[in-house]
Amino acid sequence: ADAEEQGGHAFRVMDAYVRALEQEGTEETEKKTGTSVPSVSSCSRGQRALALLRLLGLFDRPATADCLEALWRAPAIAGLTEPLIGITEAQRNIALTRLETARLLTANRDAAGRLLSLDAHPLLREYFARAVRSPGFSRSGAAEPPKGGTTSEAWRAAHRRLYEHLCATTPDKPQPTLEDLQPLYQAVAHGCQAGLQQQTCEKVFRDRIKRGKESYSLHRLGAFGSDLGAIACFFETPWSRVSPALTEPAQAWLLNEAAFTLSALSRLSEALEPMRAGLEMRRNQKVWDEAARYASNLSELELTLGEVAAAARDAKLSMTYADSGRDTYLPIGHRTTHADALHQAGRRADAEACFREAEEMQQKREPKYPLLYALAGFRYCDLLLAAAERGAWQHCLSLKSQPSTLNPLESCRAVEQRANKMFEWRLPSDSLLDIALDHLTLGRAVLYAAILENSALPVPHSELDKAVDGLRLAGQSDYLPRALLTRAWLRSLLGAYTGPESAQSDLDEAWEIAERGPMPLFLADIHLHRARLFGVISNQVPVISGEKYPWESPQADLAAARRLIEKHGYLRRKEELEDAEQAL
Repeated sequence: ADAEEQGGHAFRVMDAYVRALEQEGTEETEKKTGTSVPSVSSCSRGQRALALLRLLGLFDRPATADCLEALWRAPAIAGLTEPLIGITEAQRNIALTRLETARLLTANRDAAGRLLSLDAHPLLREYFARAVRSPGFSRSGAAEPPKGGTTSEAWRAAHRRLYEHLCATTPDKPQPTLEDLQPLYQAVAHGCQAGLQQQTCEKVFRDRIKRGKESYSLHRLGAFGSDLGAIACFFETPWSRVSPALTEPAQAWLLNEAAFTLSALSRLSEALEPMRAGLEMRRNQKVWDEAARYASNLSELELTLGEVAAAARDAKLSMTYADSGRDTYLPIGHRTTHADALHQAGRRADAEACFREAEEMQQKREPKYPLLYALAGFRYCDLLLAAAERGAWQHCLSLKSQPSTLNPLESCRAVEQRANKMFEWRLPSDSLLDIALDHLTLGRAVLYAAILENSALPVPHSELDKAVDGLRLAGQSDYLPRALLTRAWLRSLLGAYTGPESAQSDLDEAWEIAERGPMPLFLADIHLHRARLFGVISNQVPVISGEKYPWESPQADLAAARRLIEKHGYLRRKEELEDAEQAL
């Protein structure tokens, strides 16, 4: 809360409430004991009400009944919960009713009247959080912020109790849902506030939420938003300064996790700083496997941001680090990262040689699975389909295909076989992203073949719908435009140019994601698609011929595409751009 604009008046109102409640307690105590120091047995209703309000400052969401019960059970948390220890449920309900009547909190109850949770306005929670967190807190009402990074003993003890309660009462299920994991995400926040950053990072976030290298929360649930909220708890300054209470390896890991998660949520510019910082730490520590992963992730991020040359450079570095590490898969996967960057730069021959080298290594490492799979396999298939993609566009634009040593239809059939093999090899542990990308690969291969052969289009429709739905479920918006662009092409072929569930709706959604990133390579693709689908192909369709172009003009889209392609070195699309310019 901004103290000047929002917190100022609200906090002054709360100061008045605190003084009134404290004064009420003092008067009753003085009458009974002749002293101004309250005892547990003589705490007044005002002090109980104030204690309840202070507990709400420990939460950033409604405080559930089980968490509250953990706080007000014995032994008391010194200076915080004494007025609530040993009182009856009726006495507690009187205090709650009084606060509800004053509209300071809301008590949520079930049909039988049992308490489910307590909630309050965020400004009220912030007021009491500042008060309890203050180093000098001892049930004083002053809402002074902590100084020098220190916090009160009561604050740490209360959060520790909540952390231990949530960890102990949350079962580890074989396949938990996101709802099942919510108490553990909450435990992360309380553990960090309790000063238990290292334990919380290892025992809860890494081992129970992410499940180590399985990265369950992301790969199986697509919980990028929830993960980012948990990661933020470990940062003193998002996204540059991790808590010094963590070990250096943990700090480097969290920097990379923050960067990867931000990237998946299309917060690309924010992701650069932590990703580069994490890579530098791992490089200095000479932990080569991790340095390879971080360099590879940095390359992917740079490519999405349109820094094609930097992406190729850092991908090559990731190969070097991987070759010095112990993980035998990393040299394979990171070669495909390098190959993909080369492909986008228009260096097809170099990219293909790199992919082949990676697949040869894969055949030696896993003879049962001799093809590149998962993200590595998607990247390779993207290159293998490049000629077929251009040929399909030339067919749609009524252009004569250029002579080539590659047979586009054979490429489509080969990629279709690869994609079907991925579904044969499916494992329960496969990530949502991998499954969605396999659907996208299969949908593209069948679509391009159908266009080149002038055949029916039912199969790619279902595959591309599965790809879009799967990528939404995976939560990685930096991959979603790929599927939306391909589906927009298919929808235009089926006559769905405008309106809901149309080519235009897919292109507009892709634009929103790419512009927010920013993702300039996708923006170039969208400009190209718009000009081709609505500036050239649609004019050949009587149903919408003569309708107004939905955007500025096809000429403006192609000019913008050319600027982006030339600026970012996205030379993979140069020939497709020239084809579109010729057709227009």
